[in-house]
Amino acid sequence: MNEKRILGEIFALKVADGRATQKALCARLGEDAGQVEKAVSALRARRLVEGSPRGLRLTDKGRAKVKVVFIGGSFELIHPGHLHTILQAKNLGDVLVAVVARDTTIRRRKHREPITTENERLNLLSSLRAVDAAMLGVEGDIYVTLEKVKPDVVALGYDQYHAEEEIAKEAARRGMRLRVFRLRPATTIIKTSKIIEALS
Repeated sequence: MNEKRILGEIFALKVADGRATQKALCARLGEDAGQVEKAVSALRARRLVEGSPRGLRLTDKGRAKVKVVFIGGSFELIHPGHLHTILQAKNLGDVLVAVVARDTTIRRRKHREPITTENERLNLLSSLRAVDAAMLGVEGDIYVTLEKVKPDVVALGYDQYHAEEEIAKEAARRGMRLRVFRLRPATTIIKTSKIIEALS
């Protein structure tokens, strides 16, 4: 079994569910319990993983083996533009964590009701193969979510209003070392706002 994949799955389970059990790890890897136990024991012996089968976690040494990429957005009406963004972000590292904007954030920023609820958007995003872990954002302060994930890379959509330098500076102030990338738009630009307008 691929070491990096196991470490990445443990990290993703912990972010998405708050706990990485060995049983859940078997399901994610599609391997039987005996094979996973053997692989986890080897990683434990190398001090890359710690904890029990009911709660595995990466050590600092294990965490350093995987590059975690963070993206955030509303993710309403998932369309080809979203998939383009998600796949670009996924290619920047080993584990992709997607953070879903809260309903209150959409109301505040877009001055309308969300098309689908935050939990519906979270479930949809979680079902995408390229997304290793999806989670709801924290209202009011994106840096609280960043501190929870502690990514190596923040990938910004081409049209997101956040400034790369500002995120890198504030993350550094909070003790996080990360890189910020601005993703390219798809060749054909498709936006949720245009879809909503066309359907109105």
